[in-house]
Amino acid sequence: MRDIKNKLTSSKNSKNIQNRRGKSFGYQVLGFGAGGGAASLEPGTAEYLVVAGGGGGGFQSTAGGGAGGFRTAGCFAVDGAIYCISVGNGGAGATNASSRGSSGGNSVFSTITSNGGGGGGSDGLGAGGAGGSGGGGANGGAAGAGNSPPTSPSQGNNGGVSCGPTPSGAGGGGAGAVGTSVTNPQPQGGAGGVGVSNSITGAATFYAGGGGGGSRPGSNIAAGGNGGGGNGGSCCQVGTVGAANTGGGAGSGRSNGSGACAPGRTGGSGIVVVKSTSGLAVSGPSSNSVSYDGSNFIATFKADGALTFGCTAAASSFIQADYLVVGGGGSGGTCRSGGGGAGGFRTSFPGGTKLYLGASNTITVGGGGASPSSSSVPGTDGDNSNAGAIISSGGGGGGSDGGGAAGTNGQPGGSGGGGSNGQPGSSGNKGGFSPSEGNTGGASDGGSGGGGGGGSGSTGGNSSSSGQQGGNGGNGTANSITGSSVLYAGGGGGGSKTSAGSGGPGGGGGGAQGDPSPAGTNGDANKGGGGGGTGETTPGGGQGGSGVVIVRIPAAAAPGTLAVAPGTNSLATLSPSGDKLATFTVSGTLTL
Repeated sequence: MRDIKNKLTSSKNSKNIQNRRGKSFGYQVLGFGAGGGAASLEPGTAEYLVVAGGGGGGFQSTAGGGAGGFRTAGCFAVDGAIYCISVGNGGAGATNASSRGSSGGNSVFSTITSNGGGGGGSDGLGAGGAGGSGGGGANGGAAGAGNSPPTSPSQGNNGGVSCGPTPSGAGGGGAGAVGTSVTNPQPQGGAGGVGVSNSITGAATFYAGGGGGGSRPGSNIAAGGNGGGGNGGSCCQVGTVGAANTGGGAGSGRSNGSGACAPGRTGGSGIVVVKSTSGLAVSGPSSNSVSYDGSNFIATFKADGALTFGCTAAASSFIQADYLVVGGGGSGGTCRSGGGGAGGFRTSFPGGTKLYLGASNTITVGGGGASPSSSSVPGTDGDNSNAGAIISSGGGGGGSDGGGAAGTNGQPGGSGGGGSNGQPGSSGNKGGFSPSEGNTGGASDGGSGGGGGGGSGSTGGNSSSSGQQGGNGGNGTANSITGSSVLYAGGGGGGSKTSAGSGGPGGGGGGAQGDPSPAGTNGDANKGGGGGGTGETTPGGGQGGSGVVIVRIPAAAAPGTLAVAPGTNSLATLSPSGDKLATFTVSGTLTL
């Protein structure tokens, strides 16, 4: 990499770079062989976050993959040169019992290398692989070593140990904790190690969580670590992949207890973020971007590219706009279950701190959580929505009955899911924002009904065993960024044997009741509403409603050209203000 950098910054090539001038809304963007841009190449300092790709999971229901290495620091000296950035891919899952999951790819910025997470062990190759964080062990195998090769501070932790020939696999290590070990006999795999929260982008976000280990004896799943770690597989369901651009380790596959064996899942890709008061420019695919938070420029790389310091980017290159960002709602649980929590609700309108927009802005609209597969697992969390540095968390899934065992709690989220079978609801404001993006789900006080999912405006209602009443979903919040007052982010109602809870105003789906009963009602699309819980029988809970992102650009700041993509998103001009309104119902781009 240093040789490449030296070639790019030699006196001859620096002159050529400075002669290839191209503008993109006030700052230059350097490309590989096309377009190009100018750079003053001034020295300075920067803050960085470098997360590698997570390791792949083990074959069948075995071990979880380790998280990618996590390295961050401030006051890092840069010489104003052009730096090649590498973003590690997630490792592939094991495809047979004689192999472990593959290691994730390394991520690189300047002299900083974060190493890919180690793969999870399988039956015939039980030891977890070494890496940034180590993969979990399987079938009596040792933990994969974390912080390998060693860095100071440490970039990760060991995976969990498999003690004896247990049918369950250990969790992969995370940046914040070791993976959970398993012993023989143990009916459930070990949870992935938790990741670490970082606010370099302006929003507190967890990265580098370990993958959950698998469980063949039962249907219980082991959770991946907070920070993108995938859940472990079981005899009843396939594990999940590590989340993209988090470095999360992958969950394991699935055993043949109730279906075909499945390979281990794929680890999450890494990410590189660099923050500086100097102007920054990036190259590569459109997923790489530069943003401005009012004081600092923030370059985010989700794929390989090049980074230039000291270029002509300036605060004046960015305009301020109001925003409304609502995450996808969580789904309701199954069987007298809790309602899904609403997606997180964050807005600057009216009178809040505005969002800074650059030339090209990536917008993500979170999908609603899918119905759970059985009463042994909670409802599914909704997906996050974001506009630049503004992230709204997906709503938490509602709790399920537990299939005759203890009920499962609702899941944390933008707003938390309601509890089931005597369990409490879970917390809202998962992102830890101020003001809060959502509220706690309601509790279940017995086996007859579930608590309502939390809404952005109020907590979910508790169920009542005496009246066999499911809890109502929490209220949403009204906002008039579109020129009309609209309610968003209502919680889903809890299901019940006799009397279901209603969905919260703002798109929350109502719970179902009776035996047999229909599925709970879906949350409203593009409102971020939580899905309703089911009644006495066990069809899946209602799906969560998708989120929405709305950006309002003042007429005085609106550029001559404004475009949204894809075409299902819309542009409008508000009267009489002349403000421009960009409404995103699906993920896309806003170009100025």
